[in-house]
Amino acid sequence: MTPFPTTAAPGVADRAEALADAACELHDAASSPGSWTAAAAEEAVEAMETTALALHGAHPAAAAAMDTVAQVLARLRRDLDLTAADEDDAQDQIVTPPTPIRRRTRRGLGPGYRGLRVPPGRAASGQ
Repeated sequence: MTPFPTTAAPGVADRAEALADAACELHDAASSPGSWTAAAAEEAVEAMETTALALHGAHPAAAAAMDTVAQVLARLRRDLDLTAADEDDAQDQIVTPPTPIRRRTRRGLGPGYRGLRVPPGRAASGQ
């Protein structure tokens, strides 16, 4: 099995730690079934889906497990009568960069022209 690298990408370890802390705080705050609303449950499920998506590419062994997690979360959405995950979400769409605008090369003096500087002691030509 391929081991993880010794150093995570910038911000990954800190964000994963913050996610774990937030999950513990959520668990403490929502200790009873009556503390949830449909909107809160939907946000929590979406957070788990996003985390599973991030872990999917973390390691080859994680891909199959995260596929299973995604299926279970989709079933949970149905069982809780939550809206289905938006598969056409703008964040997940492939964005193609715009074609660069080709401008003509400007010739001449241009807007930054401040005149010619003649060093002291030298005469300007043409005088």
